[in-house]
Parts: sequence; C-alpha cells; structure tokens
Amino acid sequence: MSSAMRSTPSFFSPHLGSKLREFWRIVGAVLLQDMRTRFGASYFGYLIAIAWPLAHMVLIIVAYYIRTRLAPIGDSPTMFISTGVIPYILCLYPARLMAMAIVQNRSLLNLPVVYPIHLIVSRCILEMLNAMVVLSIFLFVLYLLDFDVMPTDLSEAMRAVGAAIFLGFGLGFMNISLCLLMGGFFMLFFLLAMAGLYIFSGVYIPTSVLPETVREYIIYNPIFNIVEWMRSAYYTSYDGQAINRTLVVGVGAAGLTIGLAGERFLRGAFLR
Repeated sequence: MSSAMRSTPSFFSPHLGSKLREFWRIVGAVLLQDMRTRFGASYFGYLIAIAWPLAHMVLIIVAYYIRTRLAPIGDSPTMFISTGVIPYILCLYPARLMAMAIVQNRSLLNLPVVYPIHLIVSRCILEMLNAMVVLSIFLFVLYLLDFDVMPTDLSEAMRAVGAAIFLGFGLGFMNISLCLLMGGFFMLFFLLAMAGLYIFSGVYIPTSVLPETVREYIIYNPIFNIVEWMRSAYYTSYDGQAINRTLVVGVGAAGLTIGLAGERFLRGAFLR
C-alpha cells in the first residue's frame, strides 16, 4: 500500500488541495481589493460601473428605434437590435477592462504571495459577474416593458452567451500581455479594431442583404458569428449551420493561450 502511494503521480499530491485553497483565498482577497480600487468603498461606484454598459445598450436601441420602427426580422426592432448588442457587451467590455488588470493593481505585486495570475483571474471573475448582472438587469427591464425576451431555443442562447464571454476573456488575457509589450498603442489599436469588427457584424442590418463579396469576408469576423449565433436562438429564419462556432471558440482559445504564455514568460516585466 505504501509503495502504491509513493508511485501516485505528483498531481495527486496531498499538498495540491492546500495549494488550491491558498490560490483561491488570495484571488478572493485580490478581488475585494480590486473592487475597492475601481468602485470605491460605497455601492454607488459599483452602480456606476453597472449603469455604464446599460446606458450604452439603451442608447444604441433608442438610436436604432428613432431611425426605423420596422424590424428587418421578427416583429420587434428592440429585440432585433438587442440580440446584436448583448454579445458586444458580454465580449468587448470584459476584453477591454481585463487589459488594465495589472496596471490598476500593480502595487499588490509588492506582496510576496501575490502573482500576476492572481490579479488576472480575479479581474476575470469580476468581469464575468459584472457581465451577468448587466445582462440580467437588461433582460428584466425589457420583460417589465412587455417585450418577449425568451429565445426560441434557450439552450442555444445560453451557448451563445457562454461563447461571447469566453471570447471576451480570451481577448482580455491576450490584451494584458500585448499591452505590456507594446504599451498603450496596442490598446488603442484593439479598440479601433473591435469597433470596426462590431460595425461590420450585422448588428444593425441582417447580413443577408449585403453583397456576396462582402459576406465572404464578414464570415471571418468572430463578433459577426456571435451575433448570428445569438439571433439563431431567437429567429427560426436564421440558418444555424452557417455559423462558424469553431472560429469563435478558436479565437478565444488562441487569445487565452497567448495570455497565459505571456504571464508565464513575462512575469518579471509585470513587476517593473
């Protein structure tokens, strides 16, 4: 029996549980400190952080509704534009805010037990919670306004939400490392690139009305595929087979890999 225990692989070490508990204890402490740094000691600061993306979503919907009261697909222009805005909020907001995880909490790295991965994971959790709170409030308000917020295919809508969050986290991990290497110029480039991808993602008009030559390039836009993925859960007229789900997950996984590799090999640069 003792020889069998000695031959057990190292990842079954009895110390693994204590190390994991310590890791998550540090992440929890960093998460609380991150919230105090960003939102202040009162709840008002956190309410502002939640209200900002909500106001962004409402502004886009109102502007679209003023321009046209006819939905290209379905009966409600509000739900049509909402299915395009939700992936943007779930993906690009976390990706942008995660990029500042190290910059806003660099002083915590002076503590011997805190490493960059603690700051990154805590910011990842915080942005996931924020995104889900924003989404819940937004859908609840639409429900109170008597809009039909339930998708035709609930499981597909949940997968689209999960894919949008995963893509956002993957891009966020990547942004942390690339911002360290290239400085603020990369963040500016990322914001401009994401704005361009968002404009050409079919949020405002269905891509079926676009010329075929344009669609040949749009299908490689991960934001476009998330928007189509979300709308396929609401509208039966959308062809779910044409959505490149592998591209969305692949881009997210590639960003996550780049970010984790950067955290491993650029760890010393985070401390400077």
